[in-house]
Amino acid sequence: MGSDFTTNGYAGPVPIFSRTESHRFLRELLVNTRDAPLDWEKGWAPASRPYFALACHPAILCRLREWLGPDVLLWGAMLIHKNPGVVHAWHTDLESSDPNGKTVTVWLALKDCTPESSLQVIPGSHLFGQTVQEVRAADGMTRGDSGPEDALRWAQQRDANSQLMTLATSDGEAVFFDGRLWHGTDNTSTVTRTALLLQYATPETSIRIPMNFDWPYETLPHPLPPCVLVSGEDHHQVNRIVPGPTASGSARGPRLTSQARPLELPLALGSEPWKPFPIFHGTTAGQRELHCHISALAPGHSPHPPHRHDEEELLMVLSGSADVVLPDLAEDQQRQRLSVGDCVYYPANFAHTLEGVGDEPVNYLMLKWLADPTECTDPLGFQRFSFTAANDENAGPGFQITRQLDGPTAWLHKLHCHTSAMEPGAGYEPHVDGYDVVMIVLDGELESLGQTLTPHGVYFYAAGEPHGAHNPGNKTAHYVVFEFHAHPTVASDQPPHIPYWRKLADPRRWRRRIRNGVQRLGRLLRR
Repeated sequence: MGSDFTTNGYAGPVPIFSRTESHRFLRELLVNTRDAPLDWEKGWAPASRPYFALACHPAILCRLREWLGPDVLLWGAMLIHKNPGVVHAWHTDLESSDPNGKTVTVWLALKDCTPESSLQVIPGSHLFGQTVQEVRAADGMTRGDSGPEDALRWAQQRDANSQLMTLATSDGEAVFFDGRLWHGTDNTSTVTRTALLLQYATPETSIRIPMNFDWPYETLPHPLPPCVLVSGEDHHQVNRIVPGPTASGSARGPRLTSQARPLELPLALGSEPWKPFPIFHGTTAGQRELHCHISALAPGHSPHPPHRHDEEELLMVLSGSADVVLPDLAEDQQRQRLSVGDCVYYPANFAHTLEGVGDEPVNYLMLKWLADPTECTDPLGFQRFSFTAANDENAGPGFQITRQLDGPTAWLHKLHCHTSAMEPGAGYEPHVDGYDVVMIVLDGELESLGQTLTPHGVYFYAAGEPHGAHNPGNKTAHYVVFEFHAHPTVASDQPPHIPYWRKLADPRRWRRRIRNGVQRLGRLLRR
């Protein structure tokens, strides 16, 4: 968008989808009319997965970040049908008419949109400092008896060079415009046209529900419109942030909310050589499945033979030692020793297992997830890293961070990990993230979500839910943070998986099975 957007108040039309895609997406939106918008007519995004997925499309978000920056919330989403001959009076979006606010509206043409039914705007009118409604009222006119000629006349009274433009838009194209821009439509075609309205703002911009649409206008004190954070963070707390909707029909497990789980080591293994202890398992706005457990594994044993699966995983050793077995790597790297503080990342369908070593059981934490595919062409491969003292980057008064992992994966637009060191009495105020976060205490103690956790305790923060933290102890607390940056794919089906027949035909599968059988036989003979 750049300076042209700043000057003119709009950009586009911009191709987003093909004509066929836009019609298919409209059908999906219409199928979900059995859902209901949350709190008001523009509250479709937090209630309907197809609306939310379209609003999170990368082609839209990347342009929004050019104008709004990295932190973006979505506050309005709705379909607009205009029959032939129907006029949408010239107006400014009252919810976003604050002269100091930063908002962007996306007008996305979905079906039967032509130049005869496209959006009309007056470039530069977002800088007038007045809404069309206010100017119209001052001129003694009403919404129904004014038209584009009047809007142009009022604009030229403020800027003699003002012009009225029709932004000829075809199905699949979008217009991005400042929420303060003067605009209207008049469907002079012979068919009903349908467009999707998506409205965004920076988190510090106050958005309220209007009680009327003409001047003078009033806003409802409650409820505040539900907003979904689709990018970055919100530290301002002037809007009501809610989580996005989970995937319908393909989500695995209950919907997860923010929670704190204390843990004490060592875990009791009992008579079994391997025992998992579940922490949480469910779905979120970003993940079809997010699973966390801690396991105890006896020396000389594995939880399973080397296997591969669609989910991506992180493994973190909390106590003891283990060897990861990695058949997909070069021969000299297929067995690697892990000790306390070591962590590995397994990409989707990467063969792996674990074997306990040493004199005592190993305790390790596992995170496993499945989301909508990102179509990333260069995803992260297998990664190994260790959690060291955090000291390389100031993150605020009283704490520092060390970055460990950061990059795209098959299921995430970004997987991020860092360790933090927080001094006694330090902390940060509640804020909201547009992504799921898992935080694990390494040493010291942390207070968050009303609970104080000591080493190995786990906090989970669901995207869209507020959280803060501080160190209530008398020594520096160290902890690790995993961020799962995911957005739903438009019209995505269940993520693809490896068919069973292909697994049977994979020669690596049989080499692994033979090798594992020989290894198990060798262990039995050594006993």
